[in-house]
This record gives sequence, structure tokens and C-alpha cells, in this order.
Amino acid sequence: MNKQGLIYKFYLKDNLFFLLILFISLFSSSYVFFKYPFEFYFYYILIIILLPIFIIKNGIPKFVLYIFSCLLLVGTVHILLGNNLSFTFIKIYGGLFVMILFYFHIINIVNFNIEYLFYWYCRFSLLLSIIGLIQLVSFLLNFKFGYDFTWILNKWGVVNGGLIGIRINSIISEPTYLATVLSPALYVAIKNIISKTDYIFNKYQSFLIILIVILTTSTIGYFGVLISILLCTKTIKLRYIIFGILITISGFNIAYNYVSDFKQRIDSAKGLWLDQNFHISNTNNSSFVLYNNLHVAKENLSSYPLFGTGLGSHETAFKKHTLTKTLIQYDFEFNVKDGNSLFVRLCTETGLVGLSLVLLLLIKGFIYESKYDNEELSINVVISQSLFILFILVLIRQGNYMLNGLPMMFLLYYYNFKDYHKKIEKIEKK
Repeated sequence: MNKQGLIYKFYLKDNLFFLLILFISLFSSSYVFFKYPFEFYFYYILIIILLPIFIIKNGIPKFVLYIFSCLLLVGTVHILLGNNLSFTFIKIYGGLFVMILFYFHIINIVNFNIEYLFYWYCRFSLLLSIIGLIQLVSFLLNFKFGYDFTWILNKWGVVNGGLIGIRINSIISEPTYLATVLSPALYVAIKNIISKTDYIFNKYQSFLIILIVILTTSTIGYFGVLISILLCTKTIKLRYIIFGILITISGFNIAYNYVSDFKQRIDSAKGLWLDQNFHISNTNNSSFVLYNNLHVAKENLSSYPLFGTGLGSHETAFKKHTLTKTLIQYDFEFNVKDGNSLFVRLCTETGLVGLSLVLLLLIKGFIYESKYDNEELSINVVISQSLFILFILVLIRQGNYMLNGLPMMFLLYYYNFKDYHKKIEKIEKK
């Protein structure tokens, strides 16, 4: 990008209703109407109303039918084998099917203008960051209604700790999820500062987004900062690698020495993963949750390596293989349904075939740098790299297929890749 940056004006007033629907569908998961027999989120109402209209008007794309026909076959087989529960499969299968259809039609409505949707995703992320800033100031001023949103959000809570006594999570249920959600905008913000550009955000907005990610005190968020710096500086060069390592070490040392819960997570992770010490101090935390779910996935893969045991089956596999019933006797059973990691859940539920297809999409759709010096192509690069970071973080630390519009982000990633190559073809024809 040039020094002035690539600035495209997408005004809110141009399509306020559409953007309101988009925001609600992406970031309203902290409110549910009921939790049993399944969690009914606020945005489900919009999908129930709008999706039939979309389907009647534009139909169902063939690629969705192909993918979900295969998933239906695998899921049905494992229900009959007793490796999955019919209700759990129908819930996850149906939910994912509906969400992908809904977001495909959302993309279709804007005529596959990926930049438009990415622009607004980033602007929504800025709004989340502003709410996070309000949460920060309110906490410092001891204004409870400004930092504790439980009065309006029933699947949300204040998370104490961090650098200032509270871990910022805005209107997202967990600080780690907020850091993940903000990761595409974080990449844009870091790129703006390093390249002295103003793409989507000015420098003050860029600093705000970075600040909020830091104040989540999320290890996964800090990893997102590192990847962003490495990609923005194209760190094949040694001096950039050294710069990225120094930034990471400095940030790690500050968090380790001054944030007690961060220090506790690191110490327990070391004791668990390196020392194989299953003392209660090392197992009553998120490190053990990931450790245990990886064990479950490994055991399940050993029996069903190719296609896994079907959507929603991680819960059944967990009950069969969890270490909390064999190696340790503590009653710590967290993230039973989603595996705490998309990588883990894909291993269990879709096997090596499903995992390989997702990784192939990530590798194939990744654009390291544009083939030609072209502003439009550079936008495709920014979108590709920022979404790539999101997927890396989700693979590590988010097992929910549908949380915060994840299906839309995969679709954007794919269509951004297609758009990039269409532009390349046009340039080469000329």
C-alpha cells in the first residue's frame, strides 16, 4: 500500500438495516433466549426470518449440498454405531448448515464484494474496542454499569485479573474470544502503524485496537500480535525476525512478571506439558482443558482416522476417553462439547480428511504478497493475511464452529482468494 493508504468510503447510512443485521449475526452471542435443550441465540431470530426468503430467491449453492451430503452420511453411520447422539448430531449439523447458507446469501447480497464486508467487520471490531475502552474507564472509575454488562447480557461475565484488575472482554463472552474476534482488525492496525497508512483505521483507532487486545491479557491474543508483526514486516529478513522475537519476549516478560493469572497459566502449562505433573495446581486451568481434549482427539483418531465420528461427536468421545476418569480423579470437565480448539474438534469429528481439507483451504487461500504492484491486489493480501491469523487462533483456542460468524470468515477467505486470481488474470490479459 502507498503511504496514504487505501481508503474506501463505505458509509453507514448507505445500508443501515443490512449492516445492523450483519452486526447482530456476528457479535450478539452473549445473549441467549434459553439454554435448553440447546442455546437459542438472539441472532437466530433474524436467520429464521431471512433465510427462507434468501433460499426462495437464490436457491442453495451446490457446494453446500455436496459438503453436507458427505457430513450427513458420516454422521448417520456413527449414530448407528453408537459413537454419536442423534440429537447432538442434528443440532450441530443443522446449525452449521443453516449458518453457512445464511452467510453465503449475505455475501451474495453484496455481489461478492469481499472488501465491503471485510471493511465493516473491521469497523464493527473498532466498535467492540470502543466498548472495551468504556469498560476500562468505567472499571477505573468504579462505575459498575459501565464495565459489568450482566444487566443486559445473560451469557457474559466480568473476568477479574489482567493488567488493571479486569480482563477486557467488551460484549464478547470471554477475553480470549474478544482477542480472537479482533485479530483481523489487529493485523490491519499493526500494518497501518508499521507502514504509516490509514487503511480502514486512522493511527489513533489503530492504537486503540492494539491496546484492547493487550488488555485482554489473552495468551492467544498476544500470539496474534506476534503473527501480525511477522506478516506485516515480511520477516524472511533476519532483522525483522529479531525484531519480532524481541517484541514477543518483552511482552511475555511484562505479562509474566506483572499479571498473576498469566504467570499462573504459564507455570501450570510448563508443569503439565513439560514435566507431566498432574498435580491439581496444573490441571485446574485452561492448559489442562486443551491437554485433555487433545488426548480425547488422539484416542478417537486412533479408532476412526479418516472421517472421524461425525459432527457433534466430540462430547461422546470425551466421555469415553477423558483423563478425568482415568489418570486423575478431579471433576474438571470443561469444553466437553467443543474441544476447546477447532483443530481438536476437527480431528475428532471429521478425521484426517476433514482436517486436511480445512488446512488445504488455509494454505491455498493464503496470499503472502501480491504478484503485481497493484492497490486492489494489495487489499486482497491484507484480507487474506488478517483472516489467516484469525483461523490460526481459532484452530488453537476456539472449538465452536459457529461462534462470532466463523462460517462467514471462511467464506470470505475463499472468495477473496478467487477474487485475487480473477484480478491477476485480467492484468495478465492486458
